[in-house]
Amino acid sequence: MNDIMKLASGPVMWTISLVTIGIAILESVLIYQRAKKFVVKTNLLTSGEMKMCMKTGGIVAIGPATSAFVVSLSMISMLGAPITLMRVGMIGAPATELMSAGIGTEAAGVVLGTDALTGPALAAALWSCAILSSGYLILVPIMTRGLGVTLGKAMSPKEDGKKSIWVIIFGAILPLVVFGALAVSQVTKSVIHAATFGSAAVVMLGLNKIAKKNNTGWLKQWAMGIAVLCAMIVGGIMKNI
Repeated sequence: MNDIMKLASGPVMWTISLVTIGIAILESVLIYQRAKKFVVKTNLLTSGEMKMCMKTGGIVAIGPATSAFVVSLSMISMLGAPITLMRVGMIGAPATELMSAGIGTEAAGVVLGTDALTGPALAAALWSCAILSSGYLILVPIMTRGLGVTLGKAMSPKEDGKKSIWVIIFGAILPLVVFGALAVSQVTKSVIHAATFGSAAVVMLGLNKIAKKNNTGWLKQWAMGIAVLCAMIVGGIMKNI
């Protein structure tokens, strides 16, 4: 291990990484608390529905988290564990972070994963990753300024207690259109993509049908997570055939 990799995996970098992750965790807790207060205040979801959303979200995250973990192993060998933890812990997209870091190291004359990492290359990689993610910090506050108040008014229940039409639009129709467009763009890439999508859809629909027939609540919550894992397995098998 060269001196730069020792620095990248040293106590100073670990300290910076853990402090950064700690701030991200604190922000997540604060956002959750504010979201919960908003939902209770507007009566958009019942207590049972909120618990189901939390369980479902946690289960669904297993599949993407597993994929991110596998890619992170490669990133650790190239940039060190602290930097990988800091970047992936904040953004959650190791493949994108690796691409960004590679652009930075190439600007410094080093091919990431092939050449020995130098000080300027490491600095360029970190700057490249930081600039890539700065869009979240800059654009989100600008584009969402005042949007929360407007959405809150639009999605508040009517005087008679009925839910606003905007709740249906933003909660059901809009996500269906967005994810439908994303699904079509992926399915048309190759047979492997189509098979992966098809297997996930079949498993998801099948499990939901079984859960509805047998009134099995836990299966509904696990359905998407199981479908994601099945899709990953099918995709891996198809890729190696």
